[in-house]
Amino acid sequence: MPKIVDHVLYREELLNKSLPVFVRKGVSGVSMRDLAGALEISTGTLYHYFPTKEVLFTSMVHYIVKKDAQEIAAISQSSDVLNNLIQFISAKEDHFKNIILLALDVKRHHSQSMELTQIVDDSWNSYVEELTKMFRTDQVPNSGEVFLSFFVGALVLKYSKSKVLSWSELLEGFGQISHFIGNVSKG
Repeated sequence: MPKIVDHVLYREELLNKSLPVFVRKGVSGVSMRDLAGALEISTGTLYHYFPTKEVLFTSMVHYIVKKDAQEIAAISQSSDVLNNLIQFISAKEDHFKNIILLALDVKRHHSQSMELTQIVDDSWNSYVEELTKMFRTDQVPNSGEVFLSFFVGALVLKYSKSKVLSWSELLEGFGQISHFIGNVSKG
């Protein structure tokens, strides 16, 4: 009996598994053959789902950002936003580190590619949009961008050789920063 494959789920699985490969080798440094090997599938199968590396990369970024945005939206509707946000960030810390590394790779090595840099910019804006809904405040109109900038900086700090803080401690610091920004913007 032939194996029944859910093509949508299989495609999503390939997209999820592709992120670490792109991060490890860089967008330029990875080939479809490399991706197929890392995903443990034939290159023919990979080409069946994604006709080019660029289509795979674009699809991967859009899929990951959309999935993250949906999770952020669900958190913003929860009764305990701060604790749920801390849990979400803690559970996906490596995921977000990989996204940042990938964005840096694109901005550094592909700055001439309008398509790739636009994907990174659109991704940033998608995260900002969802976070702005979560941190909506009249005092800090760009609160989503403020939080995302803080988060990227905090993630870099966590991976530097400095003292490693917990996400609870880091977000407490963000609360103090956002309160300060709100006071500054009033006065």
